[in-house]
Amino acid sequence: MPTNFLWQAGTGNSGLLVSSFTIVSTELKSLASGTVVVSSVNGSSGLFTNSNTGQAIWADVFFYAGNPAVTPTAGANVAGWWLTSPDSGVTFENTTLVPARAPDFIIPLGTVTTNTASTIASGRSSGIVRVPALQTKVLIHFNLGVTMSAGGTTSPFITVSAYAVQY
Repeated sequence: MPTNFLWQAGTGNSGLLVSSFTIVSTELKSLASGTVVVSSVNGSSGLFTNSNTGQAIWADVFFYAGNPAVTPTAGANVAGWWLTSPDSGVTFENTTLVPARAPDFIIPLGTVTTNTASTIASGRSSGIVRVPALQTKVLIHFNLGVTMSAGGTTSPFITVSAYAVQY
């Protein structure tokens, strides 16, 4: 007999497995367009495990521009790669270059001025993002078309919202 695959009521925001968590924050301050940055602040010095995601399989990724205002150019996006580690967080892909593979998530950004920390800049990742099981760092390629602000009252940040799925 077939089994229904369902969204399960999670602990955070009624449908999330765990509460949303930040993967990069102050690393994005004053970041020039075209720049690559690797997580180093949140998690455990930029390293995330499946404990952070509640062992989720799927998630959405959100970009918040923070304050002050920023206006991305046409075609702007934030691309991200999970840099997984097969050996407990010691060895990773190159952390200074964009990997030679498709991004694990892309957050398309419109040309609308975003100026509050509570405003999601143009929504979320385009599509559901597969969450890695291994320990991971996050590499972000910032394609805003302009330099990101240093953050006035709130720095820019990127969060992960992991879904609770029932099998």
